[in-house]
Amino acid sequence: MDVKSLYTVIPHIGGIEAMRQVLCESPMYHGPPIEFILELLSLILHNNHFRFEDRWYLQVAGTSMGSAMAPMYANTYMYAYETQHILTTYKDNIIGYYRYIDDLLIIWRGSQTEAYTMVEELNLLPTPIKFTANISEESVQYLDLELSYGDNRVQYTLFSKQTDRNTLLHARSAHPISLKKSIPKAQFQRVIRNNSDTNKAESQLKIMTQKFLNRG
Repeated sequence: MDVKSLYTVIPHIGGIEAMRQVLCESPMYHGPPIEFILELLSLILHNNHFRFEDRWYLQVAGTSMGSAMAPMYANTYMYAYETQHILTTYKDNIIGYYRYIDDLLIIWRGSQTEAYTMVEELNLLPTPIKFTANISEESVQYLDLELSYGDNRVQYTLFSKQTDRNTLLHARSAHPISLKKSIPKAQFQRVIRNNSDTNKAESQLKIMTQKFLNRG
């Protein structure tokens, strides 16, 4: 499941209250007074100006994706949402639940029809959070992985979207040599790490090699 445009739809009041809830309930928080933190958060949210072409705008809902606090803020709001609407209402059907900010992976006990019904019910709630979903008994994509089930175990392989434009850093880019040297190593390690099948890994290593060659 994927949240539609999470960063830009979070209501200021709801987001601030979610932050208050998390800070008040966390036994590990040892920082400035919570009300001071919330006041700073409100200041950021209500003064979020940005420029598009030759005009200036004030963002009246959500937060800009380039803001340093945006990922933490969106993650906090989703924590409050999932705690209230997903992990309680559908707890008997959820075997596994994993979320990375606005991307959700749910291992579901029940039929595909029941899973789609859950998505529909969530989208009918009076909240700005709306989902798209890919539900399958064979394979699903989550972040940069394609997960499937076979031979009595979960199998996985590296997944790239069809819109991937091969934007690897060019060798002539004005970046430190050490950085440019580390990129191929990291990307090849990623291919190996994200494959449970050595044959698929070998094939994707050749594809990754060609991507680097195509980028010069």
